[in-house]
Amino acid sequence: MESQSLSTGGEKGLNLKMRNYLVLAAVLGLLLMAGNVTLPQPEKDNRLVKIGTPDDTGGLIIHYLVNTKGYAGAMVQQDFTMYPVKDCCASTAQWGLSTNLYDLAIMCPDAAVSLIAKDNRFEIVSPSLVNSDIVVIKSGQAPKKIGVAQNRNHQVKIVADHFAGDCATVPMLPSAIPYAYVKNVVDGVVVDALKGLTMQGTKLPATTNESEEHVTYVLVVNKSFKPDPRYHKFLRLFAESAVELNQPEILATAISNYKNIDFGHEEVNQWNRLRIKHVFTTPGIRG
Repeated sequence: MESQSLSTGGEKGLNLKMRNYLVLAAVLGLLLMAGNVTLPQPEKDNRLVKIGTPDDTGGLIIHYLVNTKGYAGAMVQQDFTMYPVKDCCASTAQWGLSTNLYDLAIMCPDAAVSLIAKDNRFEIVSPSLVNSDIVVIKSGQAPKKIGVAQNRNHQVKIVADHFAGDCATVPMLPSAIPYAYVKNVVDGVVVDALKGLTMQGTKLPATTNESEEHVTYVLVVNKSFKPDPRYHKFLRLFAESAVELNQPEILATAISNYKNIDFGHEEVNQWNRLRIKHVFTTPGIRG
């Protein structure tokens, strides 16, 4: 009997609480209808703008934009380079974009085209960098094998431009390219300029024709980010950064800050001889 009494008392207590909740809800509803109560509104979305960027020359403009131009609310995400292959053409890097981790990204053209073919939520905004992949070959010998990064067909075209059909390309992981060159596995390599300028050998530009430009990186946007006012602010700052980074003094300082290396007049002269240049071609920037 005692346990039954306790149970009945517990049920009465629960019923009383339930009635109180219902009364409170009814009163709140009436107040809302009368316009006398304002419910707390969700906080404004203040999330940072996420930009996927490689850790080589392709990422220089984003590093400069965020750290020098002072793009408030933006954050560089170097997730592309945190993957083991350190290659934007790798499937894992493209997966990072397709899962909506980024609003914007700097990608090699092969990776960008592959991504867009699979996922129409993204589009290429503009070329970002030209001629930043250079050829390094052993001095004084005709190369027979040139190492290129896997899945980067545009690097195969660079080799064909310089050596026609007289030289084979050997695809490999980007991280293995300098090692293969030093160990004489290949006679030359197509490599990012910031790595290639420190390597021994003859440096050749991306194209044999001085009037041609070989696009090595492009800017990609997640279409869902385009209505955001910060997108147009980003484009304006991106265009300004491209112009400024083509000035020798600014370039030297920017690279020194980016990689913590001594990038002096000799390196700048080589950079210009190799015709490496930041570009931006999209019109109609607002904000």
